[in-house]
Amino acid sequence: MQNEKYMILCIAGQSNAVGYDESYVPEDYLQQFRRERIRQLGLYGEDNLKVIPLGVCAQSYQDLRPYSNPENPAPNLGTKGIHLPLADLLLEEIPEDYKILVLSCAYGGCGFTVGETGSYVKEEMRPAPGILKWGVESPFYLGMKDRISYALDQNPENQFLGVVWIQGEHDNGDGRGQIAGFERMTEDFLEDFKTHYPGRVYRGDWNRDVWYNVETVSYWYSVGDCPMIWEHYREWNPATYVEIPRTTDSNEVNGTGLTASIRGAHFGNNAYIRVVAPNVAAKMKENWGR
Repeated sequence: MQNEKYMILCIAGQSNAVGYDESYVPEDYLQQFRRERIRQLGLYGEDNLKVIPLGVCAQSYQDLRPYSNPENPAPNLGTKGIHLPLADLLLEEIPEDYKILVLSCAYGGCGFTVGETGSYVKEEMRPAPGILKWGVESPFYLGMKDRISYALDQNPENQFLGVVWIQGEHDNGDGRGQIAGFERMTEDFLEDFKTHYPGRVYRGDWNRDVWYNVETVSYWYSVGDCPMIWEHYREWNPATYVEIPRTTDSNEVNGTGLTASIRGAHFGNNAYIRVVAPNVAAKMKENWGR
């Protein structure tokens, strides 16, 4: 990794950041992406903290390989997420001598007001397994910060592209608590990296323009305080707020029900490729061009 230059992209949050798209993965699925320039920072077993190829299912805090569609051919096991299609779209925006390194820091069902406290394994830069809380002292957040720092430290020419954040659904019972926790965590994030890694953001700086808040699937907009949470995201920084059409497919179409009993709760039917990743990429390009 020290001999190669990377643009670092962090995907973080809960289930729709992990990627729960249960639809069938055809044998030639990976051929549509320029994977020679896309890598991920491993997290599982001996892959941990190694730069490895990024496949269909990113190595994230939550391991989705056991929830693979039974019809998926090996080695295309697991579920689909935003990671690979978004990285591929962003290749057009970076110098040709750079690759993209994806860090996936997400776990389904988590939030700022729900989940366990958990523990953090500092030397491995990863949280203990389970649905833990987000927040300034969260093992999820500590792992996210340490992994970004680790990736930046590998080469002084490595740059940070941004955080793509998809979270809020399971805080639907306490929107104000979610907002307060998010505010404290992002303030800490931006101040910490601004202090320790000045000049390391691609086309920007360590401010709110580096953090992209992505809308969720339509199901959640009728649940509790979810509308309040996403309205706060919009107000927090309109320049990085990513709208997703309410008509975007969920696992109601071509889903298996293996990841969750409520199929409409997660993007599915190749929505990440067709809608979510293109909308995020367009917002990032628009923001960089301001």
